[in-house]
Amino acid sequence: MSIFRKKTPPEKSLKDRLTGLKNRDYFHQTYGELGPVRNKDMKIMGVFDIDHFKAANEMIDGDKAILDIIDIYEELLGKEGEILRWGGDEFVIILRSTPEDSLKLLQQFTERVKAETPVTVSVGLVKIRHEDTFKTNYYRAVQKCYLVKEMGGNDVKL
Repeated sequence: MSIFRKKTPPEKSLKDRLTGLKNRDYFHQTYGELGPVRNKDMKIMGVFDIDHFKAANEMIDGDKAILDIIDIYEELLGKEGEILRWGGDEFVIILRSTPEDSLKLLQQFTERVKAETPVTVSVGLVKIRHEDTFKTNYYRAVQKCYLVKEMGGNDVKL
């Protein structure tokens, strides 16, 4: 018998330490990246992130800003689907609401973030194509988010 024990790798946390939200690892473990979005109740996928976060983070408490944004999001959209902290200041959302309702709620979200925090957010939304992979839907939402950023940020595009 060997005196050396084989170390088992620590399990990855499936929740973000700061926000307590499910994280990217949770999503990959639960849904996979290359599989389709199987839940037909989910109609909209979105990506949002904080505008100019690196620069803002030097002047404000970035963690507090993120927590305040999540509080606003959960108040407005918490029952509409799932939110995951994808990484840094980027979040992925999957919603049950119609495209029109999602757009309206996320416009309210961006307005409240601007009014109640020292930062703004850009949001890209797409109708989920259930025949496409999660990754394809995600990249479509990211492109919409980048379009908002190119137009000055603090907006929502569907």
